[in-house]
Amino acid sequence: MHPIIDIVNMKLKNCLLILSATAFFSSCYYDKEEKIYGIAPCDTSNIKYSVQIVSTISTNCLRCHGGTATSGGGIQLSDYNIVKGLALNGKLVGALTHSAGFSPMPKDAPQLSECRIAEIRTWARNGALAN
Repeated sequence: MHPIIDIVNMKLKNCLLILSATAFFSSCYYDKEEKIYGIAPCDTSNIKYSVQIVSTISTNCLRCHGGTATSGGGIQLSDYNIVKGLALNGKLVGALTHSAGFSPMPKDAPQLSECRIAEIRTWARNGALAN
């Protein structure tokens, strides 16, 4: 082969090697899932009944356990004192985590997210305050 073609081929190979290495190492960039996918981190540092707990119960529980609903086994989660009692005796978290010996809730629906369960668990551990 011609020496100039050899030099061009070698430079082309080096260029491809550098581009490949750059692409490889840039693909190994680690970032937090929240930043990549826009998922907010689970913050359990300031859980309030009136904010996180009521929102979670309203969205996931009151269809069966609220107002005049009769399909909730007589448990009315629209009453703070009932929710507090279930939180403090462990039955609320037991049902939400699908623990053995508890009826898994929400019934006929996916388990709540780990974050929602962590918020309820934290609220219960902190005394299930009516804040």
